[in-house]
Amino acid sequence: MKGIESSVEPLLADLRADKQLPSGAEDAIRRSIAGSPYLNHLLANAATSGQIGRIAVSYGHHNGGHFQEGADGNPPTIFISASNFQSVTGARLEERLTEVLGHETMHGILAKERAAALKDFKQTYSEELSASHDSRSGSVNLTEPVRTLLDKGRQDEALAEVSGLRALNSRFRALNPTLDDNGLEAMLASRSLSRCIRAEGATRSLADGISYDALAKRPNNESVQLTKAVEQCFYDGTGTLGRHGDSDYRNYYGTYPLSVIGTSHAFLAEGRQPPAIRIDLHELGLEPKQLERNGLDFGSAKILPVGDFGKGGLGWVELKNTGSAHTISPPTQSVADMQSSPTHSLSPADQALLDQIRSKVEALDKANGRTFDDTSERMSTSLLAAAKDAGITRADHVVLSRQTDASPAAHNIFVVQGAMSDPASLRTHTATAEAAQRPVQESLNQVEAIGERQARERSAEMQHAQEQHRASAPSM
Repeated sequence: MKGIESSVEPLLADLRADKQLPSGAEDAIRRSIAGSPYLNHLLANAATSGQIGRIAVSYGHHNGGHFQEGADGNPPTIFISASNFQSVTGARLEERLTEVLGHETMHGILAKERAAALKDFKQTYSEELSASHDSRSGSVNLTEPVRTLLDKGRQDEALAEVSGLRALNSRFRALNPTLDDNGLEAMLASRSLSRCIRAEGATRSLADGISYDALAKRPNNESVQLTKAVEQCFYDGTGTLGRHGDSDYRNYYGTYPLSVIGTSHAFLAEGRQPPAIRIDLHELGLEPKQLERNGLDFGSAKILPVGDFGKGGLGWVELKNTGSAHTISPPTQSVADMQSSPTHSLSPADQALLDQIRSKVEALDKANGRTFDDTSERMSTSLLAAAKDAGITRADHVVLSRQTDASPAAHNIFVVQGAMSDPASLRTHTATAEAAQRPVQESLNQVEAIGERQARERSAEMQHAQEQHRASAPSM
């Protein structure tokens, strides 16, 4: 097996410094890249052109991996979810990593096109909204700018998924040089974790519209039909995205344009009445409740009224500002359905509390010129464990400690239920540095243990109360 390309080597330089890195992860990543000539070459070109600057492992995500564009001095990075290393090993792990890396590398290559599409969207919707406001129009229809942006995202995801399949196929071809196309197609269908593999009983095959010839032998500029077919099998339908892990792609990506529009609408509302917003949500495949679960951020506005009067429209809808760590900037590109999931399933109450804490931590990040990242996630789950142990059920505030004679500013981080000025409010804290370094899994383990302990305590209290009741009951 040929080793990895020399230009790929620097992308892996930070892996050994990751103290949480799963055992054997770096070797598995290296073997995955080296084992697929297509992936090796694709990553080498992306590294040389500056489209990919680092490969790292992320923790606590609902996906196989994601691509993060470079910002604030950080290089464009492919993150591989740690959960990939928890359920499979050996060749199956390398196959999974090959698909994830092939998918996310293509997102890095397409980043400039995606940035141009975002710029066009912002310019178009802003011009239409401002023109309607200036002319005192009663409403403005922003369906087409939103549709154009979402369709671009749909195409990007399809091209990335094609790349993941090609990377895996290249691995199989390199390992089985004597196997013909029929054998390679059957192997790809039986081993890939892509949503574009159709399963009928024990038989697995490529989804409708996907030909092996187009996938394995034709360049992207000759694969329009292939891209359209992959859009349908990969992007459309149900998914496991979003902060609750229950969103499809359309509603996951839909939070961004609607949040941007809602924030601008709220800004205009500070003057005279802005025009009413019309967006054909139903026609675009957008569901208000799912958008709210994923997180909508309208700035100072609590709601965004939207008129949906397209085919099968919902009429007037009030979208609620639910906040999110994923709507301040466009959602990072991700492989969502590679059968990876958190090893702990939080109760609805704990999940709601974690979401509230995340939102408050994100606000702290923003106030300090940061974006929500893996450190923020570790702090959020650490605060969840502390809050649950303290009996806190709602996170109204997350604040950093002030400087004192004994400690510097931000030495501790607090979560508070109730008014900050109320001495009776529930509050707890943890050391900021410790929370930032504590592994997500360790915090979730503690949350689970605390829940079991509290359940035992409640059971013991109930039993004691029943015994007291029986003892005090009059005898016959």
